[in-house]
Amino acid sequence: MKTILDVKGMKCGGCESSVREAVKVLDGVISVQPNFRENTVEVEYEEGKADLEAIRKTIAAKGFQV
Repeated sequence: MKTILDVKGMKCGGCESSVREAVKVLDGVISVQPNFRENTVEVEYEEGKADLEAIRKTIAAKGFQV
């Protein structure tokens, strides 16, 4: 399953990398594609295995608003 999250506060490629590295290690996450220009993070994950709330909290823990 894919979802696109609105994420505020990413300003550069480094922000994208920070989000990507943090989220990709979560259980059930297949791919993560942050885009600071569009203020989005597209996440592909295994439904029933990945926890969307945990993904949101992980991004927020990096200092971004989800």
